[in-house]
Amino acid sequence: MSELTTQQVSEYLQQNPDFFLENPGVFACMNFGSQHESVASLQLRQQQLLREQNLALQEQLQQLVSQAKQNEQVYQVFSACHRQLMSDCEFVELASSLEQLICEQLQLNECKLVQYNDALQPLINSRLHAQGHYLGRLSEQEQALIFNHTCKSAALYLIGEPDAPLALLAFASEDELHFEPAQDSFFIFEFVKALQERLATSS
Repeated sequence: MSELTTQQVSEYLQQNPDFFLENPGVFACMNFGSQHESVASLQLRQQQLLREQNLALQEQLQQLVSQAKQNEQVYQVFSACHRQLMSDCEFVELASSLEQLICEQLQLNECKLVQYNDALQPLINSRLHAQGHYLGRLSEQEQALIFNHTCKSAALYLIGEPDAPLALLAFASEDELHFEPAQDSFFIFEFVKALQERLATSS
């Protein structure tokens, strides 16, 4: 018969938490790291571990609630942006309205809808040609093409196709962790699609 592994023993004890109560003789033979370790102190240690696990679960729940609130806010903001697309206004007026709406509601330093020009092509080639969007840090030269001020992190979304760009939607933040590559951009992607349709029909 093959010997039990540590993992198998651990799993068995987790699945049978009353094992030592039902087998006191086995418990008496156990070495818990100290000759003076009492049952009471072991219970205290278990209680402390349970408290730590409970605190960790509470922190995870708070993070989930916070993320849900942020997602709800982003959803509301971009729903308003979708409604703004339905208005009959020129590009400059649309860009100004979106900038005011998004910056005020999402606490961003800058939001820019920039109509395509040849100066943006190197940035599109280096940051947007593969996926059509980029989240992270930009060089000072890249920032100067879009924003009025320097920023710690940015999000760029290409409006149109890489070989036929219409515009660039860009967000800037002073928080270097605000925009990261792994960030979920579902609501923004949906808005980018609608924005592309609007600009394509008006061009």
